[in-house]
Amino acid sequence: MEQNFINASVSPQTHTFRPGSQSVAFKVIVINDSDQHADFKLEVIPAGASPTSNQWYRLSPEISAAKPPGSSTEFQIIIFDSPIPGFVGTASLRIRIVSPRLRQERTLVVHLRIEADDKVKSVSVELPVQKFQVYPRNTANIAVRLRNWSHKPIDVVLRLTGIEASWLNGGAERRLLLEANTQLETIFPCQPPSSNQALSREYPFTVQATSRDSYSNSTQGLLEVLPVGFVEFKATPSQLTIPRRGWWIPDWKSNSATFDLLFKNVSNLQQQVDIQLQGANYRQCSSKLFPEYAELPLGQTTNVKLQVKTKRPWVGWLKTLRFDAKAILSDQRLGGADPTTQALELKVLPILPLWLQLALIALLLLLLSLLFKPELVAHTDSINVVRFSADALSAVSGSNDSTVRRWRVNGSKLDPEGESQTQKVKGILGETKGEVFSLRFDPHKNNRVAAGMKNSVIQLWNVAKREKEAELKLPDFLGKTDKVFDLVFTQNDKRYLISGYPNRKVLVWVRDSATEEFQPQPQRIINIDYDVYSMALSRDDKTLAVAGNFKSLTLLDLNKLNTLPQQNNNLTKDDLVKLNLSKGKFSVADDNIGYGSNDRIFSVAFSPQNSNLLATADSDGYITILDYQCQNSTKPDQQQVLHQKQCERARWQVSSGAVRSIAFTSDGKKLVSAGDDGRVLVWQLTSEGKLSTEAVKGKQIAKRDHLINSIDINSQGDMVIIGGEECEKRQNGKKCLPHLIPLN
Repeated sequence: MEQNFINASVSPQTHTFRPGSQSVAFKVIVINDSDQHADFKLEVIPAGASPTSNQWYRLSPEISAAKPPGSSTEFQIIIFDSPIPGFVGTASLRIRIVSPRLRQERTLVVHLRIEADDKVKSVSVELPVQKFQVYPRNTANIAVRLRNWSHKPIDVVLRLTGIEASWLNGGAERRLLLEANTQLETIFPCQPPSSNQALSREYPFTVQATSRDSYSNSTQGLLEVLPVGFVEFKATPSQLTIPRRGWWIPDWKSNSATFDLLFKNVSNLQQQVDIQLQGANYRQCSSKLFPEYAELPLGQTTNVKLQVKTKRPWVGWLKTLRFDAKAILSDQRLGGADPTTQALELKVLPILPLWLQLALIALLLLLLSLLFKPELVAHTDSINVVRFSADALSAVSGSNDSTVRRWRVNGSKLDPEGESQTQKVKGILGETKGEVFSLRFDPHKNNRVAAGMKNSVIQLWNVAKREKEAELKLPDFLGKTDKVFDLVFTQNDKRYLISGYPNRKVLVWVRDSATEEFQPQPQRIINIDYDVYSMALSRDDKTLAVAGNFKSLTLLDLNKLNTLPQQNNNLTKDDLVKLNLSKGKFSVADDNIGYGSNDRIFSVAFSPQNSNLLATADSDGYITILDYQCQNSTKPDQQQVLHQKQCERARWQVSSGAVRSIAFTSDGKKLVSAGDDGRVLVWQLTSEGKLSTEAVKGKQIAKRDHLINSIDINSQGDMVIIGGEECEKRQNGKKCLPHLIPLN
């Protein structure tokens, strides 16, 4: 259904009319609900009468002026005679409202109760001329004709209503004596005041003749005050600059200027004004009015603010925009404003002042002179693992961007190491074509790094040559196992490289005695009953700690690897478990708290000085230090079930989030932790593995806004390297760097 944009109301809807008595008047309010200017026309049609039979009512105004959206128009309908001659009863009057511009109409209904005329008319009153037109300060003579139809003289009081009494010279009332069977004319001189007091519109009026012994009679007329005057239009100032502060202070936010448009209404027309931009450069601007449709009261000056916006260039020279502001009045009977348009000028300065542009050019020239210096590079995604080399002169980092990067330790800074003296610095040790989750330096070939990746592959990279030397792949019968979460090399015995996977397997890779290279297939496969997240090797290479899901920890005796048959490829953890642990596994969860598959030990580390101490960090934010040699000495030949409380030397909560990485200093006196809360904390330990009473809360040496995935401590024990999800967003991606933190 088409939407009707004509909104109208009439009140009240029921009236009583007696022919020959006073007239009936009521108002109809019409509202323009469209988005354009519109005019309206009314017609009153009684039931049973011809639509053109309109000599019984008067309408003011006959046609409304075009008004803007949301405005209202008030019509007055005066019924002075019976719409249906001789009819007594209730008649339905249909008020038809038509808008020629909108091409729509709306209908209202009014009920008119018509009473019988049962009195004798002794005096009749009429207007020889029913419509009068007059300019303000001019005079219109309203002639009224009276006739006495009786056979005796009658005193008549004649009153004119509907027009301001101050406009009527001699007053609005006349007392006359009508002789029998005579006719008399009298005049009401009407002089509207000045234009700012006499609004140009139609004023319906009624002349009523009343006598003591006779029925009163009345007639209606219409006085139209003609439009006169003009609307004065000025712009102050007519020239503005963006920004207002001029050349010297940078102002990148300013993109608009506001002109004050002054309208003085010295006419007698109620007006609204709209502004339209035109001229040479108006298409380069957008405008807005405050208020959007301004009312112009009679005799007053109204300030309309015209806000003009335009796009400013960052650099360049002064640009001048010239355009005209055209005033469009809602009532065009007196034409447009005087003048119709105002020429405006807007000077637009670039965002960067000229002096700053020159300074930037000088800075750019300086930067160009530094182009031959090494370019700082970084990872483009989160860093998963960081490691120091054995001599602590360099470090490596692995990331989700599928690269391994090498960094030179320069005091407390990390500098990317290039490929050569002549080539542009890239800092990339290797592009692995898979997310890197674990890194370890080969202790027997310190120029070699093993990288464990998402695609189950272990790559061996020559650090000096930046070349991939070997690639270790899983046997086909194991299938895809996703990520290599951790790697360890045996320190004293250079034979083994051990890798842990989330498919509940630990693989042992053996170095060929002749070539000193690792065989392309694992020689031992150890089955673990949980996903492996972290591994650590004791200082004497005898015990391998395997940690992961369910907060589980398994200790494997690596001495048994040499005694097992070569063909025994697929092993269970019971084949290598230390004799002092029942089934080789226990949980570090609290005894009275349940745990599930998402409860994990993220990091495990052996103390480098106390061979009995092992530290774990888990998903609930706890660090636990265990004595992994604890056992019941009364039954040395039996495997024992060891709970956390029995083996525990210390346990404390670092934060409510996960602790993802821990590391001992080389002297075993400090433990460093980091995780989801972004803090790097140092914990002072006693020789028994307990927290020092002077440092129960730990010492915070760094705080990041993002979680930290990995930390490592150099061999001197005075520097910590961290890597995680701390990345700087750039237009072409992310920039993620590892950081060095002094360990004071």
